[in-house]
Amino acid sequence: MKTMGSLLLGLAVISLTRVQAATDSRQPTPPAALRPGPAVVEANAVNVRGQPRLQSERVALLHKGDRVQVLEEIVLEKPAQGEPDRWARIALPLGVKVWIHSLFIDPTNKTVRSTRLNVRAGPGENYSVLGLLERGDTFVETGVMQGDWIQIEPPTNAYAFV
Repeated sequence: MKTMGSLLLGLAVISLTRVQAATDSRQPTPPAALRPGPAVVEANAVNVRGQPRLQSERVALLHKGDRVQVLEEIVLEKPAQGEPDRWARIALPLGVKVWIHSLFIDPTNKTVRSTRLNVRAGPGENYSVLGLLERGDTFVETGVMQGDWIQIEPPTNAYAFV
């Protein structure tokens, strides 16, 4: 079995796994469903991704003992070959920064001018959306800019996947 990551939730250990060995005829026991709430990372290194796909960009790296907030379990109907079908959508871990486009903000009072503004994993439209800001929402800049993109502290609704 290839372990994608493990989370300890309450007293139950939750493993996100997918069987890789086609020669093993034993049927794996499906992992218990994840429940929203606090969790502790049990694996040594867990990639946090912008979308529930292994090919999605890595947003952060979690280590054994790190604490996360599970928002929900995502079960993909048709995962790509070799991809896990179960993912945990988690609140964006501490220390991760996100990006917004400067065209849609008021730089004077640090508020959003457009109806909605995508919060992205990187400075470009090719990066995953990790949350949304609404018109009038304020944000905190980190001081990093790349072209028309501004790095900010993530809003409370920002998320990623493990």
